[in-house]
Amino acid sequence: MTQYGLRVLVWVEPGTWEACVSAAADLVRPRAADSEVRLLYVPENDDLVHDAARGLWGRRSRPPAPMGPGADDLELLAEAEARLVDEVGQPVAVTSELGRGPVERVITDASERADYLVLGRQGDLSRRGPHSLGRHGRFVVDHAQCRVLIVWPQAAPPASTIPPLPKDDPRR
Repeated sequence: MTQYGLRVLVWVEPGTWEACVSAAADLVRPRAADSEVRLLYVPENDDLVHDAARGLWGRRSRPPAPMGPGADDLELLAEAEARLVDEVGQPVAVTSELGRGPVERVITDASERADYLVLGRQGDLSRRGPHSLGRHGRFVVDHAQCRVLIVWPQAAPPASTIPPLPKDDPRR
């Protein structure tokens, strides 16, 4: 048993973090004093840029030093934390973390220490369906070790965007 009642992991991403933080605030508000919220942001291009630079320098050259967190990354986490504290409206334990590595693996590993994972849809947001999750989101949903709450970053599209059943489907 942990020292906290409810452990919520929020996957912070540009474009979706506001909706995710609001959903997390709704989850913990009734039990804020006993809850812990972990805000986790994993920049996607960090490893790609580093690997690309290493490739450009060639095998015999010394690889460039690993890149540290950017000011924008830290500012994003600070904004998310401030919004969470404001929306909960009472004291809650919050930690902010900048993850490194393959996005989907870092988030999935972190889900092992959470009761809930809150993530935003980041794929095709014009219609409902599996394509409304990006490639990292799909992996995380399939492999998370806790309950997963998927939120729309804006109003969900209408039910009419769901494709109709095929004509030969016996359920028609």
